[in-house]
Amino acid sequence: MKFSPSVYIHILWNPSGGSRRVGKLGLVRFEPGFYVYVGSGGVNALARVKRHLRPDKPRHWHIDYVTTGRGRMNPIDSYIFPRRNECRLARQLGRRLTVVRGFGSSDCRCVGHLFFAADLEALLRALEPLTARFRA
Repeated sequence: MKFSPSVYIHILWNPSGGSRRVGKLGLVRFEPGFYVYVGSGGVNALARVKRHLRPDKPRHWHIDYVTTGRGRMNPIDSYIFPRRNECRLARQLGRRLTVVRGFGSSDCRCVGHLFFAADLEALLRALEPLTARFRA
């Protein structure tokens, strides 16, 4: 079975605000609420998503800094999308949610690949157009 390159979105819940050091970005302030991360999964996006679920792992990518250790953001859900359209998904989410500037976008021209929604309704409104086409 051959897998094609894909991207994913990883949804996180941050129950309490606070600042965290995120690699070369330095200290980043995170409000309480929901966060959506857009990442490239290559040919094995499922393995990448599973990695994000682990509370202990080496910190390699920006997302590792908020999904690892004490006070980490809690995983809620993930979606895997076909094709390599990571930046297109990020731009679409950026029109609907607040972007965390520079997060996850060090290798592209996007403003960021992590997005904030203060509440569940805002999150669902932003995700609806992206996930509607995959419903049975």
